Amino acid sequence: MSTRSSSDLTHQEVNFSAEDEVVLVVPNFSLQQVHLLGGTYGPFRPQIQAAVPLWFATILKKQGKCCIIPPMWLNVNALRTVIETERVDDVFQGLPFHYIELAAELCKHARDDMIDWSRLYDLVDTIRSVRHVKIQSGLRGLNADALKGVKLRHLSAIEVNVLRPFMSSVVDHFLNCFK
Repeated sequence: MSTRSSSDLTHQEVNFSAEDEVVLVVPNFSLQQVHLLGGTYGPFRPQIQAAVPLWFATILKKQGKCCIIPPMWLNVNALRTVIETERVDDVFQGLPFHYIELAAELCKHARDDMIDWSRLYDLVDTIRSVRHVKIQSGLRGLNADALKGVKLRHLSAIEVNVLRPFMSSVVDHFLNCFK
């Protein structure tokens, strides 16, 4: 049974940090500015886009005070392109650090603002699966020399969190070899 290190994050903690990602909303109310602990947002004017953290956008959405604009990468064509490229290229495609959590939250809270939200959710899950297989196959062949060439750019928060315990044990093992 593994013990949890202080540097390990739970799935809920990763989701919580994703809620600070900025999204665009189109408010249907007027308000100068809102001063919050994380920053100042607004002004809010009907039909004029405003950038707010995801957590604030979901609150406004639940209250019927805005529409959430899905990010440019969250559309069927863009996601299909990412899937095709992920399958043939060894390099991870550039996606937002919290793409999995963002997509899940937007598909949950902003369904009526999205075109074919269930298809988008499935495509993001396919990307996650393809990238997971790519990570697993890349780690299977690791040896001490291979560690020099490991490239893990463009991993998402959840992917990094899954890898963290493994990579920590690899580094610990590597350091123990030199003691």
